[in-house]
Amino acid sequence: MAEKYRQRSGKCVLVRYRGGPVGEEMVEDRSQGEPVRIIIGAGQVPPGVEDILNEMEIGGRGEYVIPSAKAYGAHDPEGVKTYPRWFVKGGERLEPGSIIAWEHPISRQSVPVRCVAATPDTVTIDFNHLLAGKDLCYWFELVALLD
Repeated sequence: MAEKYRQRSGKCVLVRYRGGPVGEEMVEDRSQGEPVRIIIGAGQVPPGVEDILNEMEIGGRGEYVIPSAKAYGAHDPEGVKTYPRWFVKGGERLEPGSIIAWEHPISRQSVPVRCVAATPDTVTIDFNHLLAGKDLCYWFELVALLD
C-alpha cells in the first residue's frame, strides 16, 4: 500500500460512491452521473477512504466497511454542550434530533450540529461530526486517476 500511496498522493481520482453508517439508512449516493473529484492526501475524505482509494485498481468496484477510528473518529462527550435557548439561533424551535447550521464564532464557517436534548429553557447541542462514533459501509468505484 505504501508504494501506491506515494504514487497517488496529491493526485486527483474520479470516484462514484454510496453508503452510510453500518446498519442504518444510506446517507450519500453519488453512484450515478458524473464522478466526484477527490485529491488524495488533501484531507477531503476520511483516512479510511483514502486508504481504500489507494488500494483500488482503476475501474475497480467494491463495498468496504470503514471503522469509526478511520472515518470520523470516536464520539467525544466533551463535544456536547448545553446552552440557554435564547443563546442558540432558532433555539426556540429546537427539539431532540434537530440538525442546525452552527456558525463558528472565529472562522465564521457553518457546521452541522445536532440537538440531543431540550428543556423549556435549554438545548443540548452535540458538536461531534454527525457520523462520529459510527462504522461506515460504502461502495466505491474508482473511475480514473488524473495526472
